[in-house]
Amino acid sequence: MTEPREQRRTTLPSAAPRHPLVTGRTVLRVMTDDDMDAVVTYRTRPNVYRWLSHGGLASAQLREKFQRRIERMTKPSDERSEVQFVVEREGHVIGDCGFAISRAWTKDDAPTPHLVARIHYALDDAVIGQGIGTEVVRALVDHAFSLPDVHRVQADVFAGNIASGRVLEKLRFRREGYFVDDGVIDGAFVDACLYSLLRREWEAPDHPA
Repeated sequence: MTEPREQRRTTLPSAAPRHPLVTGRTVLRVMTDDDMDAVVTYRTRPNVYRWLSHGGLASAQLREKFQRRIERMTKPSDERSEVQFVVEREGHVIGDCGFAISRAWTKDDAPTPHLVARIHYALDDAVIGQGIGTEVVRALVDHAFSLPDVHRVQADVFAGNIASGRVLEKLRFRREGYFVDDGVIDGAFVDACLYSLLRREWEAPDHPA
């Protein structure tokens, strides 16, 4: 016996683009195993990982974490699909970013085509303060909304990461929540903020996209 058509759950679309995403100064391309050395180099620096949810990890742990992300890109399911990019400038990896899409929650877990994309990003501390973060997040959000059923894009940032919050606010993300002692990083509680942007806001004529 088959389910009624409106109740069937289908595999989510692949979030990986066919071609790299090109901005004014950077290229976002899908991460491969060959990028691990560069990513591990900046993500193990205290000035970088202090704002990342994984905290201070050993190189081997970071490699394992990103290897799992790469593997998940090839295995979209009916509940989750992911993409992981590296950010290049003039042929050098200067950061990484990506998102995972999942279905919007519904009453009684009823099937829905509407999707939510949760973005993440990190840059080498050598390029912080040059406006590259805004450029990268703009391209990331634009790609997320290129997937037809994505209704909402959201991001979680540490409350103390003022620069990251400004990047999101420049793109008119709305701060929707402030969570006190939201998690524990390296033995200390951290506060976090939730930001979001809806498709209709991104596509509005006056949006700075």
